[in-house]
Amino acid sequence: MSTEISQILLIEDNPGDVRLIEECLRSRGIKYQLTRCETIDTAIRIVNSYGTNGAEIPDLMLLDYNVPRGDACAVLEAAAGNPALAHTRKAVITSSIAPKDQQDALRSGADAFIYKPADLDSFLGEVGGRIAELLESPRIPPR
Repeated sequence: MSTEISQILLIEDNPGDVRLIEECLRSRGIKYQLTRCETIDTAIRIVNSYGTNGAEIPDLMLLDYNVPRGDACAVLEAAAGNPALAHTRKAVITSSIAPKDQQDALRSGADAFIYKPADLDSFLGEVGGRIAELLESPRIPPR
């Protein structure tokens, strides 16, 4: 694993899921700085500010699909409209198994749609593995 610190923007309203994501990162030896948003409004404001406010651009955006006042697609669409985020990987992490949610997220700009398993070991293994893959793979911006 790289010695660099990964910048991660997490859009998640559930503190328990935030702790699980952080445990996934720690268990994989990923060094990270986390910026967290609990509402869609806050997330869109932050996404729109990248490239204009001097904040470090995230390497990865992790989004819960259902967040107060909206869903991940609104944030993904805002990110798609910000050229500063062209190289940022984006993943929706959700307990939704609805094919429409997955299609909508991918159409809105998600690179991955990750299902949240119910048990801890599966969550750490599956979600942690996908997060590590996303951080390690280069992002080729859309043309």
